Amino acid sequence: MKKSIVLLATVLVIASAMPSMAKESVLPPNADKKLIEENLFLGLASGNLGLQRSCALMLGKIQSERAVVPLMAVLHSNADENIRAAAAWALCNIGDARGVYAVKMAVKFDESTKVQATCAWYYENFVKKGTFIFTPPEPPVIARTK
Repeated sequence: MKKSIVLLATVLVIASAMPSMAKESVLPPNADKKLIEENLFLGLASGNLGLQRSCALMLGKIQSERAVVPLMAVLHSNADENIRAAAAWALCNIGDARGVYAVKMAVKFDESTKVQATCAWYYENFVKKGTFIFTPPEPPVIARTK
């Protein structure tokens, strides 16, 4: 329980200092990135779904190169769609070729159409425009009765 509180506090402190979707460093210059990454890895492996998702997103925000393989494992095997989607976002934001390829493959092979569509959108917007085509859904046809 104490570890979860420390991890959550770490996530909240980092999150409060982050600009949205910026590519520059989101950590203060004197931050111990290795220690922060280790705490986020613990949260990623926890049983708390909210903490797992937050840690995946935070690893993407801080662009942790060390997180690529653990995030790929989450994308491939986590049972929760939202956590897999968070891992996909983080991998695209980090930009490592291995992680980006894993996201592209999830578009084809993930069991969830929600995760497939999310991965395609992240790949399209963060990695390479024009890779996937998104078409608006057809409006429903409503039949008129007498």
